[in-house]
Amino acid sequence: MKKLTAFVLVLFFVLGPVGCGQQENLQQDDNNVQYFFTAKVIEVHEEYLLLDVFDTGNSNLSEGAKVEVSTEVVSSDGCPKFVADECARVVMTWNTGDNPSGRLEALAISKTDETGMVTAD
Repeated sequence: MKKLTAFVLVLFFVLGPVGCGQQENLQQDDNNVQYFFTAKVIEVHEEYLLLDVFDTGNSNLSEGAKVEVSTEVVSSDGCPKFVADECARVVMTWNTGDNPSGRLEALAISKTDETGMVTAD
């Protein structure tokens, strides 16, 4: 009986963490979610846009947050040309903190109107 109990305990401690780790990875690998927000363009630079968030979308950003977003995007359409006071919708593969300190990378950046509706370039 003691051998059986010892065997079961060994299996529990050896295989238990492996099973938990697999489930945790499945929860973190939710690649179907895209995060977005809409913002007004404050400054335009060759490598990035400085934006003022006015619609947080499903991101963790807060309204009024100032963020830099790289103009190098994954989208085959690239990043449209912006001028100050235009509005932009930014789509990202992962969420960000409330006030990120670094430059954000986007899947796509689109021009929008003041209501957040995507417009033609």
